[in-house]
Amino acid sequence: MSETPSRKPSVIKKRFPWGWVILSIVALVVILGMMASKNAPIAVSLSAPTVFKAGDRNPVVTASGYIVARTRATLSSKVLGRVTWLGIQEGSRVRKGEILARLESPDLSAARDQVKAQLEQTGLDLERSEKLLAAGIENRANVDRLRSQKRTQEAQLAYQDALLESMVLRAPFSGIVTQKLSEVGETVAPGSAGGANAINAILVMADFDTLEVEVEVNEGSIAKLAKGMPCEVRVDALEGLGGRAVLPGKLREIYPSSNRQKAVVIVRVAFVQKDKLLVPDMGAKVTFLGDPFKEDAIVLGREQVKKDPLTGRSFAWVSEGDLAVKKEVVILHENPVGLEVTGIAKDAKLIVAPPENLKAGAKLKPKA
Repeated sequence: MSETPSRKPSVIKKRFPWGWVILSIVALVVILGMMASKNAPIAVSLSAPTVFKAGDRNPVVTASGYIVARTRATLSSKVLGRVTWLGIQEGSRVRKGEILARLESPDLSAARDQVKAQLEQTGLDLERSEKLLAAGIENRANVDRLRSQKRTQEAQLAYQDALLESMVLRAPFSGIVTQKLSEVGETVAPGSAGGANAINAILVMADFDTLEVEVEVNEGSIAKLAKGMPCEVRVDALEGLGGRAVLPGKLREIYPSSNRQKAVVIVRVAFVQKDKLLVPDMGAKVTFLGDPFKEDAIVLGREQVKKDPLTGRSFAWVSEGDLAVKKEVVILHENPVGLEVTGIAKDAKLIVAPPENLKAGAKLKPKA
């Protein structure tokens, strides 16, 4: 008789559910983090509105450009020659008519000396002939020939002087040398093109008393401008010097032509007050000023004025008690600075760049 093997009873091992505990803790931490981030203050930048006082000029158009000299010249020689003397450097101040450079001219000097010697001899012969004519010894025809010869030689001497003068470069106006383009020993030639395109030029000079700003104004804004209107010129190079960066100016000229590719018109602005640091080709921004404000005006940046999609009304976000508040505003006018509005206080704390998901009542934290 075979024996049946005995079966051992199964043992159920009970274990503590650590996995579920850890998963629950992680979920709790995530939920608490979301709640904390949802209730955390939003870091924003705050600024005050731009306020124009009654009597301040209303900005109507802004444009950028560069400082240029109305009187400027690239100087080259009249004839082909080699530079033998140069009396200028960059930054040299010169007066009108002052000699700036000389070209090699020994042959011309010799030719002039020859004509001068011939003229002196003719003068002596004429003087003796006139005395003999008075004594009745000399023929009048010979005297007339000597007089004609003397006038011819005087004209030849003047011609030789003109040739020598062409070997000298003089300043056409008083100003400052901004560039030296040639050195002693170099051969220069007459420039076939003027301005900055001159070939083999000797120097460039400008009259700093005629410095002004040249800007390009969009065709659509030209109707807002008028000759003589006041302007503010902000020079980029003077930004670190406080109030010196903004200089008063006036619209001197609107060019009677337009650029068809860029649809702009060139406008020249003269300085009413200059700074001694101004030089050509400095960058500048010009604000053209219109009529004065009759009363205080508040101007907000265009990015600060929003439109409610439900009501279609304009509003701005402000911070009151570190909470985001919607302030309904009414747009009155638009200028280069921004939008002139009503409905907001002059000392309001504007949110510079409001987040798209910002809601009324949200806690705010000003950025440092």
